Amino acid sequence: MELNGLSLFVDTVNAGSITAAAARRGMPKSTLSRQLRQFEETLGVTLLERSTRRMDLTEAGQSLYDNAAPFLDELSDIQSSVLAYQRQPKGTLSIQMPQELFTTQMGELISEFLQRYPDISLRCTQYSGQYPLPSPEHDLQFILHDAPLPDSDWIARSLMSIPQGLYIASHCADKTPATLAELGQCRCILQTGETQWAFRTGQTLTVQPISGRLVLNSPDMQLQAAVRGLGIARLARYQAEPAVRRGALLEVTLEGKPVAQQLTVVYRSRQLPLKTQLFLDHFQNHIGRLYSLL
Repeated sequence: MELNGLSLFVDTVNAGSITAAAARRGMPKSTLSRQLRQFEETLGVTLLERSTRRMDLTEAGQSLYDNAAPFLDELSDIQSSVLAYQRQPKGTLSIQMPQELFTTQMGELISEFLQRYPDISLRCTQYSGQYPLPSPEHDLQFILHDAPLPDSDWIARSLMSIPQGLYIASHCADKTPATLAELGQCRCILQTGETQWAFRTGQTLTVQPISGRLVLNSPDMQLQAAVRGLGIARLARYQAEPAVRRGALLEVTLEGKPVAQQLTVVYRSRQLPLKTQLFLDHFQNHIGRLYSLL
């Protein structure tokens, strides 16, 4: 059954006349009358007996009204409930992000967002190691990656670039490689599934195979392992800089610079729910806090 025609019919009965119904809907009386006739033709029955002075329901019309009016009231309540999400954002927001990504600053951003929107609940999970594939379980996924992300029908928006460096313990300075080839002979601290690092010299991209006996997916644990001399670690500069300043780590300088990591957010559709769009806007409005650490 055509829903618009059904709604028009019920509104007309409630108003008591075609003239009154047309006035409530803000449409010409002739238009409403024509649409009612089309609705009756679609059903193959007469619903209203019309005369110049009055309008009466037929038996079929009375039956349809008795059954349809409560149904349309329920639909109206559902619509009002859904529209409330546009007026006042609410619901549960699911976010995934890398482990130990600007931990303090991200915690502050999340807390401020929830304080601003008290009807939104947030579930934040973290991943370690290689980046995850897009998942419908999450409204937003923040992904750190060196190489381009695989082709997907999800939307991917680049947010920021995070410079990387190679670091070795100060007491292991005599083991510092001078070339990429020598790096391939050194013990490196790896992530799960990691077998090579990419370096850029000008416009040239070089991929250097690497190996090591220690695999750690936590950047903080990689840093601590590097400080103890367990191998060369590739770390975000902002993470390693405090250890460099206090003399615990040295930066390894080679003919190429490690390719910067990209922080990208992925989501399913360009038509984001209000709660999701608000969080994304909140993050981008305050991304300067993260850049200040780089």
